[in-house]
Amino acid sequence: MARGLLIGGGVAALVSGLAAAALVVAVTMTETPEAHVERYLEALAADQLPAAAALSGLEPGDALPLGDEGEPTVLRVVAAQPRDGGRVAVTALYGGDNDAATVIFLLEPAERLAGIIPQWRFVEPPVTRIPVGVDQHTELLVSGRALVTPGPGETAIATAFIPARVSVANAEPFLDAASTRIRPRSVAPPPVILTATPSERLVREVERQLTEVLDTCATQEVLQPSGCPFGRAVTGDRVIDRPAWMRVDAPQVSLTLSANPGRFSLDGSATMRVEVEVQSLFDGTVSRLTEDVVADVSGIVVLGPDGPVVTVYP
Repeated sequence: MARGLLIGGGVAALVSGLAAAALVVAVTMTETPEAHVERYLEALAADQLPAAAALSGLEPGDALPLGDEGEPTVLRVVAAQPRDGGRVAVTALYGGDNDAATVIFLLEPAERLAGIIPQWRFVEPPVTRIPVGVDQHTELLVSGRALVTPGPGETAIATAFIPARVSVANAEPFLDAASTRIRPRSVAPPPVILTATPSERLVREVERQLTEVLDTCATQEVLQPSGCPFGRAVTGDRVIDRPAWMRVDAPQVSLTLSANPGRFSLDGSATMRVEVEVQSLFDGTVSRLTEDVVADVSGIVVLGPDGPVVTVYP
């Protein structure tokens, strides 16, 4: 019996010792703010966004912020400094070889696990709100996600974990705009506004629409086609038949930024040819007038939801 009690007591002692060792390990793993920051950054680096959200302190059901586009090669805690109220500022280095960011996280004690194991939490979730936009349009891509702003030059908000690499790119094929990448280090970074210019595709589309305008104008059998950027005056002769217009070459256009975002000033030219029979008021002779006339084009191009709309001034 004594031996049985001894064995039982030994097992109990062993179990108790293992439990104590497990507790020590658990405490060692969770008791420091540095460890909490490391686990958050490791989840971010592994693209485990639900885990990163939980460690950030976000509420369950909240939309997940954007994760890291890159493949971080640098992830380490640099320092930890105590602050007032039992808080701790943890400085960490995170990112790629060429864009690692130094970030300071502020943590505070949380409710102890099982009333025993110390826990830490971020004072504010490490989630940033980035105002993003394109100066001449409303559509862009933020880390591959489509985003629409209220208007050209205005911004919409993209949320991302700090310090995830986030890309901002133009989504309008009629515009050229250099994309950019950032690693936000604060909850309120400066706005990211892309600068856009007309693309070659936009120029080609404007040339196509302008060609249609000029060809439609050419169907008017008058010397001064109504609402059109060209015409011919005849003095000293009398027109004795209907004038015939035709376009001689393709229009050449130039687009420049206007004072209003999403609108471009249009300048261009094309050569039109008119043929008409005229009778001299001096001696009554009849001749065939053939003449090339330059169409000086000005107008406006507006980028709408269905593409560019060209308006030509008469």
